[in-house]
Amino acid sequence: MSTISVIIPAYNQGHFLAEAIRSIQAQTYQDWETIVVDDGSTDNTAEVTRSFTDPRIRYVYKQNGGLSSARNEGIRHAHGEYLSLLDSDDCFLPEKLALLVSALEAQPHLGLVAGQAIPVDEHGRPVGKQFDTPLPNDPAQLLLGNPLHVGSVLLRRCWQEKVGFFDETLRSYEDWDMWLRLALAGCQMSYIPQPVSLYRFHTAQMTRDGGQMTTATFAVLDKLFSNPQLPAEWQAMKERAYSHAYLRKAAQAYRSRQYQIGQESLCQAVALNPDLMADHADSLARHFAGWIELPKTPDKFAFLQDIYNNLPPNMPELQARRQQDLSRAAMQIAYEAYADKDMKKTRTAVRHALRYQPSRLANRGTWSLLVRSHLAISKSGG
Repeated sequence: MSTISVIIPAYNQGHFLAEAIRSIQAQTYQDWETIVVDDGSTDNTAEVTRSFTDPRIRYVYKQNGGLSSARNEGIRHAHGEYLSLLDSDDCFLPEKLALLVSALEAQPHLGLVAGQAIPVDEHGRPVGKQFDTPLPNDPAQLLLGNPLHVGSVLLRRCWQEKVGFFDETLRSYEDWDMWLRLALAGCQMSYIPQPVSLYRFHTAQMTRDGGQMTTATFAVLDKLFSNPQLPAEWQAMKERAYSHAYLRKAAQAYRSRQYQIGQESLCQAVALNPDLMADHADSLARHFAGWIELPKTPDKFAFLQDIYNNLPPNMPELQARRQQDLSRAAMQIAYEAYADKDMKKTRTAVRHALRYQPSRLANRGTWSLLVRSHLAISKSGG
C-alpha cells in the first residue's frame, strides 16, 4: 500500500474539524497520514487536533497566511506518495481514498483522479445538486471554470513537485490555478462518476465572498494568459474564458442585488462571446438556470426573477423568453418539492408557473400537481 498524505488547513473551524478528522479515520483505505495545519487560529483548533491520539495525525502551527500558505506548509511536512486535500469544514466519504488510489495505481500514466462531491449545509444535510461535472476531454476547456471540488481529488506527489506549490498571492481559486498548471505541464487527469466527499456550505465559508471570488477568477486568467509560452490552442480560448468569467461575475452581482454590475457583466460576456445570444439567447438562459442550482442560492425562483427583472435593456431576446423561462423554472421547483413531500412549496411553485404562463393550466400534469398539493395541505390543516 502507498501512503496518502491528507492535508487539512484549519483556521477557526474547530467546531467542524473533529468531524473532518473522523472522516479520514473512517476510510476503508488505512495507509494514510494527516497533517492539520493550524493557520494562526484563535479558537480551539489545537485542542481538537490534540484530542486525537492516532499517531498518524500530526499538528503543525504557523502564523496566519491564508489557505494556500497553509496547504503548502502541510505539503512540506508530508511524506506520502499521494496528496489529498481536505478543508477543515468538509468531510471524506468512507471509500474516497480507496477509490481514487485504486484508479491511480491501475493507470500509472494518470497524475490526478477526481470524484464527485455532495454539497451539505452546516448540519450535514444535502443542499442543492451534486457536484458532478466531469473533467473535459480537452484540457484547455478547464479555462472555462473549475469543475473540481478540492476535497474530491487525489494527486501524485511527483506532479505537485513538478509544477510547484499553491499560489499564495491568490485568495481564492488557488485550486483551479493548480489544476490549470498541472494540465499545462502534461498531467493526465481522470474522473470517477461517484461521490467521494461532502462539501459544506455555511455562513462563515470563504466562497460566499462574491467579490473575493470574482477578483480571484480574473487574477487566475490574467496570470495564465500573460504566459508567453502558453500553447496556441489555449491562447485561442482567451475570449471564451473571459466571457465565462464575466458570467460568473454577473451571477455574483445578481446574487448580491448589484444589478448594474450584473447588467454590465452580462454585456461584457456577450461582447466576448456573441454565441451566447444565438437561438434566442438559449445558451445564456441555460447559464441562468445553472446559477439557481448552486447551493448558495436559498430561493431559486426569487433569484431567477431578480435576473429577468433586471436584464440589460439591449437584450430583447432574453426579455422575450422571460415568461416561458420563469414558468418552466417554477414547474421544475414544483416537481422537486413534490418529490420531497413539501406541499406548500409545491403549491406556491405551481402558482408561480401559472402566473407567468396561464396556458399551463391546460396541462394535466400541472393541474394534477396543483390539486394534490391543495388536498394535502387541506388534509394536514395547513
